Amino acid sequence: MAPERKLFMVCDGMGGHKGGEIASSLAVEVVDMTYPAAVQDPHSALRNSILVANRLIYEKGQAIPDYRDMGTTLTAAVIAGQVLYIAHIGDSSLYLLRDGQMAKLTHDHTLAQKMADEGFLGQNEVKRHPFSHILTRALGIAPEVEFDLLAERVTEGDYILLATDGLTDLVEDDEIRELICCRGMDSLDAILGIALGRGGHDNVTAVLIQV
Repeated sequence: MAPERKLFMVCDGMGGHKGGEIASSLAVEVVDMTYPAAVQDPHSALRNSILVANRLIYEKGQAIPDYRDMGTTLTAAVIAGQVLYIAHIGDSSLYLLRDGQMAKLTHDHTLAQKMADEGFLGQNEVKRHPFSHILTRALGIAPEVEFDLLAERVTEGDYILLATDGLTDLVEDDEIRELICCRGMDSLDAILGIALGRGGHDNVTAVLIQV
C-alpha cells in the first residue's frame, strides 16, 4: 500500500505584487490539487504536479499583459514513511534540524550563488551580495523548467523548516536553530517575529514540521 501523503510547500512570487501573488497562489493550488492522495513514487508525483503548475503559470503570464514575466519560487516537501522527498526551485529554503544540528538541504538558484559555485564569490559573501535576489531559475517564467529533486531519511523528533528568503535574509541560521532547540514547535512565532521586527521587507513565510 502506498504511504499516505504529507505535503508541505512555501512559495515566493515575483513579477510585481499582483503577478507574484497570482503565480505563488497558482503554484500552491495546482500542486495541491494534482498531487495524488497516495503514491508509490513521491518524486515522480511531485515532478508531474510541478510541471503542470509551471505550464499554467507560464500560459497565464503570456495571456495577460499585466502578469507577463510573473513567476514564483517553490520548495515542496513530502514525508512518506521515513523519507523526506523535496522538490525545489528558486531561493526559498528547506532546513533539517536533528539532535541540535541544523543543515540547509536546498541550494539557492540565484546569480550570487552561481558565482560562488563557480569560484567568483566567497560563500560567506552570497547572502549580502546585490545579486543574491536575482533568480537563475523560477517556476512559470518559461514553458519548460528545471528543478532539484532531493531525498533524505528522517527520524522521529527531526524538525523540518521551509522558509522564504524574506525570513532567512533577516534571521541567522544559528538564531533559528537555537529557537527551535529551546522551544520546539512553539518557536515559529518567535522566528517570524524576529524577521518582522527587523523590517519584514519581503514575503516572510515559513512552515515548521516535527517528524
